[in-house]
Amino acid sequence: MKLSKALILDTAENQILKNGFQQTTLSDIAKSLSVSHAALYKYYKNKEDLFENLALRWLETSMSPIFSWVPQDHAANLHDWLWLITNTKKELHHSNPKMFRLYTAYIENNERLVTAHVQNLAAKAEAIDPSKDGAAVITAFTYFHNPYFAERWDKESYQEDFEALWALFAG
Repeated sequence: MKLSKALILDTAENQILKNGFQQTTLSDIAKSLSVSHAALYKYYKNKEDLFENLALRWLETSMSPIFSWVPQDHAANLHDWLWLITNTKKELHHSNPKMFRLYTAYIENNERLVTAHVQNLAAKAEAIDPSKDGAAVITAFTYFHNPYFAERWDKESYQEDFEALWALFAG
């Protein structure tokens, strides 16, 4: 099998799922690929670069339903889309905690990547409802989609809290 960025990322993801991202080394990834540790540097500058690319790929793949979502032609479009973000992030947190931790470590702690992600979300929000400031929408609902708050997403009142914020926002 020919070494490629995609193959390296696939292998890194498998290693992370097996061992967690903090315990995964470039040597582990290289060993799984039957190549030298140095061979990985042809594709990635270092472990951080590889993990950042993996986190971005995972985020883009996992969040694709959010960006491909098409409004249904009713007044609750923005509400429904925000709830989709909320549920998607919550589900990702529960269904794939190791990759969610990688995403949190490598995306949420990189201001450039956070800014790009928030700008993409804001642009989608404005496309759904041009009467709203997309950045304000995303900022207002930070509690419901920012990984910093993930441990609170299982609160019994979570949906009720979301609806209360929506009522303030939409009112």
